[in-house]
Formats: sequence, C-alpha cells, structure tokens
Amino acid sequence: MMMKKKEDLIELASVTKPHGIKGAFLFKLFNDHESVLTNKSIITIFPTTDASSVPEKGQEYEIDSISFGNKTICYLKDIRDRNIVEKMIPFSVFYPRELFPSPAQGECYIRDLIGLKAIDTAGVEVGVVDFFYDNGAQVVLAIQLKNEKIIELPFVENFFPQVDIEQGKIVMIVPEFE
Repeated sequence: MMMKKKEDLIELASVTKPHGIKGAFLFKLFNDHESVLTNKSIITIFPTTDASSVPEKGQEYEIDSISFGNKTICYLKDIRDRNIVEKMIPFSVFYPRELFPSPAQGECYIRDLIGLKAIDTAGVEVGVVDFFYDNGAQVVLAIQLKNEKIIELPFVENFFPQVDIEQGKIVMIVPEFE
C-alpha cells in the first residue's frame, strides 16, 4: 500500500506530550466530542518541528489502542518506550477522508466545504470557500471573493442558509460593507 500525500489527508490531532512511561502518546484531538480513530486504525503522522524524529515525508502507524475521556491516550503498534515517544514528538496526526463515516442526511463535514462556490441569494457567484477555523465559539468560514479579498464569517444559518455539497455550492448572505 502506497502512503498518501499530506494534502490528501485530514488533520485530526496534534501530539506534543508523552503519557506515562510505557510508550503512550497524549493526543490533542481537534474534535474531542467524537473521533473516527479506533484500535487498528492506520494513521499517518508528520513532524511539526525539526526536533521530531518523524520523517518529513510522514510515516504510517497502526493504532494499537486508544482511549478517550478527559485525555486521549494512544499507543501505536510496536512503540513501548517513552524515550522513542519523546524523540518522535511533536507531530500531527492525519487520516484519510474516504475512511470517515458518511454524514447523516442534511449534514456534512466542515472539511467538505472547502472549494465550494459561494453564491448570493440571487444565485450569483461571489467567491469560493478557501479555509475554515474554529474560534472556540463557532466555526468560521473564509470566503475568497472574486476581487481576491477574503472575508471571514461564522458558519451559521444567518450567513449560510443553504449548503449543497453535490452541486458544489453554498448560499451566502453577503454582508454589506461601507
């Protein structure tokens, strides 16, 4: 099996700390309410600094065990030594998008919004969804407008009343600017 490129994967967590003395990692999940990661999942890790011993091109590992709770503790197959863990960190954890479960009817993954055409309520294309981030209170979408400016708006129904992944568009109520 050929390892996937970083741009073809979804980042799920960062790892900056070991846990205990038996080779566990402390995962900081970006979505700590639910996760697609399970025992036997194959993840790809990429270093986040030059201090990590993980190859820059990334490395695949199988999750031996993962437990969720106040902390997410993960053991990777064949790693049972805290010294090895300390050499590997810091790194980011990635997972293939095609292995995510299908979202429920009327729902989508935020990642799937990137690249959608943003159209106004009259059906005129005003830009494209460029990226997103979570500010702690809500998800914010960054829309690159036709004039190359980027505006950032909360991903709420007042600004984005309709999403159509199949048609590749998101309806946006464009705020008035002075």
